[in-house]
Amino acid sequence: MKTIRGKMLLSLCVGMLMTVAITVFFFVQLMDDILLNQVKQQLSAQTIKAAHILKDQDIDGLDSTDFRFFIKDILFYADYFVLDKNNKIITSSNTQNNGKILKNFSSNHQGYMQLNGSKVLYSEAQLNHQPFRVILYSPLSSVRALYIPLLRTTLLSIGASFIVILFIALFAVWRMVQPLNRLKEAVSRYEPHLQPNEHFLQADHTEIGELISTFQLMANRLQRQHQYQIEFLQNVSHELKTPLMSIQGYVFAIQDQVVTTDQGLEIITTQSKRLIHMVEKLLQLSRLESVDEVWQQTTIDLKTMAEEAIHLLQPAAQERNIQLQVIGPSLIIAIAAEQVFQILLNLLQNAVRHTATQVQLIIEPTSDQQSWCIHIDDDGEGLSEEERQQIFQRFYTGKSGVTGLGLAICQQIASHLQAELLCTSSPLGGARFTLILPKTTELTNTGARSLSP
Repeated sequence: MKTIRGKMLLSLCVGMLMTVAITVFFFVQLMDDILLNQVKQQLSAQTIKAAHILKDQDIDGLDSTDFRFFIKDILFYADYFVLDKNNKIITSSNTQNNGKILKNFSSNHQGYMQLNGSKVLYSEAQLNHQPFRVILYSPLSSVRALYIPLLRTTLLSIGASFIVILFIALFAVWRMVQPLNRLKEAVSRYEPHLQPNEHFLQADHTEIGELISTFQLMANRLQRQHQYQIEFLQNVSHELKTPLMSIQGYVFAIQDQVVTTDQGLEIITTQSKRLIHMVEKLLQLSRLESVDEVWQQTTIDLKTMAEEAIHLLQPAAQERNIQLQVIGPSLIIAIAAEQVFQILLNLLQNAVRHTATQVQLIIEPTSDQQSWCIHIDDDGEGLSEEERQQIFQRFYTGKSGVTGLGLAICQQIASHLQAELLCTSSPLGGARFTLILPKTTELTNTGARSLSP
């Protein structure tokens, strides 16, 4: 039985059978003990009573035949035999036993013995001044036959209960498995381009309902990812089409001698470089998303790295009269320096492009003193809440109409570093991009502040 229904029913049947077996076993033991104790008490009482009667009678003058009839009249209600001092049966309720000698019979008040191949329970009475003993017995088979009807009734009741419980279990398992079967059918029919609600059943508050909710969340993620892929392909097609159309146009223009060869080649070269740069970014993003690459860690001064990035962007900032500033202590950190530098450079380029007068790069510890943050603030127009949620998507188009992959690449690098990259509002009035370095990163501070608690 490989199905959940089969396994549950098999487990239930095995459990019930074991329960029935244990119940019947202890029931038989209990009934056996109760009946044997009752028989012992009855045999003991009857033996004592018979001994008192025999003591009050004058049996010395009786011959063997009269003695047998006398004993039979007294003990007509019981199974008995009388032994002499040599363990020879003088008389018995079963005449076939008369004259037999009981070997290895020990004289006890009560006990078990073998008689005619059957085990019997006996009770013995010794008569004073008489050379014989009176023994009353009861075969164990007769005792145990008393509770056979009760056992049969009990087994029938248990069997009927088993069948009723089995039908109830079948119904319960069917009710339990039905949502799983419907979920299986929904998953098999699922297509990312369709709404999940068209397939998945309504979830409840049970464990299976939680599983259905999880599948719904997974389906929503797949649908969003499918939509992202469509948008990504559309954006890639559009972004690649622009330089290609420009190159093609100037090739035709050169052929038709609309522009000079030098002018056309200059524009073709520019558009080719743009195309190569875009393809390189696409390849980098694809590699970040698909390959679990191990980056070499280098011990560097984070503030020095930030100043190098600022230095590279200083010419572009001076053209727009933008002030670039690094604030924070020197910090020696062991991390993938090349990738962190790429994040800082991309974020600073983005800030310089959108700021009004200044950009600040701030290095400071988090509020719990367990990790470090790098804030990049600008005093531009800032971003709305909706824009902040979409800013890291591939080929996101901002207010200025500029699209690109830089922030998407930064997000992927941060994720690979187990760091966190956030976009919030800046105290300067524009946007703030924050890179939170992971707690596992080994950090030391060369200034007065230390990350260690």
